[in-house]
Amino acid sequence: MPPHIRQRWDRGSVWYLVDGRYQKSTRTTKKGLAQARLEQYIQGQFGLAPKVTIGEYYERWIKTKTALLIRRSLLKTYRQHWSCYLSRLSAIPFASLNVSSLIQLRESLSSRGLSLKTIRNILDGTLRALWRDAMAEEIVDKNPFALLQWPAIMRQKPDPFSAEERDRIVAWWRAKDFFYFPWVATLFHTGMRPSEAAALRWTDIDVETRTIAIVKSRDMGAEAAPKTAASRRAITVSEEVARALKLLPSRALGIEHVFVNKYGEPMYAKKWSEHYWREPLKKLGIRHRKFYATRHTFITEAIRRGGNPLAVAQYCGTSLAMIQADYCGPLSLDATVLEPSAPNSSESMVAGPGFEPGTSRL
Repeated sequence: MPPHIRQRWDRGSVWYLVDGRYQKSTRTTKKGLAQARLEQYIQGQFGLAPKVTIGEYYERWIKTKTALLIRRSLLKTYRQHWSCYLSRLSAIPFASLNVSSLIQLRESLSSRGLSLKTIRNILDGTLRALWRDAMAEEIVDKNPFALLQWPAIMRQKPDPFSAEERDRIVAWWRAKDFFYFPWVATLFHTGMRPSEAAALRWTDIDVETRTIAIVKSRDMGAEAAPKTAASRRAITVSEEVARALKLLPSRALGIEHVFVNKYGEPMYAKKWSEHYWREPLKKLGIRHRKFYATRHTFITEAIRRGGNPLAVAQYCGTSLAMIQADYCGPLSLDATVLEPSAPNSSESMVAGPGFEPGTSRL
């Protein structure tokens, strides 16, 4: 029901402005004056504005999130988070949500057995994105999310295949299902994200110079910009990868996308891995890792062979900090730095200003 006025006889015939659950006295018994103040309220004049609920805004907001603006996977996440966890906020006006409300919601989600990472994705991801856009539209002017404190989350380290496991897996695809051999081999030997490889077109590749331009990603049938600004890059691949790319039927058939399924459709990496990835590992007796571990394997082996961490980060379209944190192992110092050395004389022990060698401390 749109905002309206209603007379309350129990309050001396005073007219009240009603907007959902929100009621505010117009401080007048004259209907004409009350109607004028209702118009001011609707138009946002004189500091008055309709009390938009979070649910009302969400319904309008989600319609603006199209595949042209955000990834389809992110849009799917927004919808799932709202329907499963956030729809309880539908009737709450924006102005009523504060840090205490967020803390209570976080505790409620935790009581349902959700992990801290999932809860943070819901609140600090989906709900905060909605709130950010509401602030841009000047519907709200406060940001309770900035005051919400989160405990540190223990990040799981990458779980790569060994080089021997990688070679056995690639060999299996070459022998058992040659159609997908170039797809698997390319991901293992370039460290590309599966979504980046799925988006490749032949116009992005020069097989003679062995260069690939990575300028987009493909997920859930839609193409978008790469994951981050650093993900946009050009790489030179090995002779082995170049030979595998030349074997692809899509090249001979004039199909636009480099990697396609057996129906000639662009690859959908997640769906492909769900149907094709687990069974070969089982037959080979190799512990299952997700398909994305092809990327982890490439980075791990590049660092193990002495690759410069910054160069590896740039090649794989990620940050140096992530490479150092996840792949470089424990930090160390030269033994001469770690081992304490015995002083040669009392003169070598200087405690600081006022305690020069040979002087008394008394």
